[in-house]
Amino acid sequence: MRLMSLLVVVTALALPPAATAQGPLVWSAKQLEDAEAKARSTVDPKFHRGVQRLTDSATLIYRDGPSEAEAHTDRADFIVVRNGSGTMLIGGKIIGGRATGAGEIRGDSIEGGKPYPVAAGDSLYIPINVPHQFLVQPGQHLVTVIVKVVPRE
Repeated sequence: MRLMSLLVVVTALALPPAATAQGPLVWSAKQLEDAEAKARSTVDPKFHRGVQRLTDSATLIYRDGPSEAEAHTDRADFIVVRNGSGTMLIGGKIIGGRATGAGEIRGDSIEGGKPYPVAAGDSLYIPINVPHQFLVQPGQHLVTVIVKVVPRE
């Protein structure tokens, strides 16, 4: 019985925070740095991003190039820029838009959006149905934590 209890405790400690979301979650600066390093090491060259899921609704993303254009029909994005710099193109119309999942529209680019330069320490809120796209210059990177928010009406 003691061995079983010890195994349960060790397993719980080894699980990522998303798996133990019954109470408050706290990520130390070191844990976020480690997540950033892991995301950087898994960058998909096609999409210019490496992803580390923090919870079901929060993700750390390392970008070394532009993202696809996107809009969400059922949730908003709250974005905190942790590291690096780039431009967030917001608004306008998604070019080549297609549904890629429930509540998710993605496309090649945005026409008519407004550019917002962003750097470490900045935060953004992107409402439901608003097109947005991350632009990162060659040789640069941008690290964000994105929290999906279902706004109240």
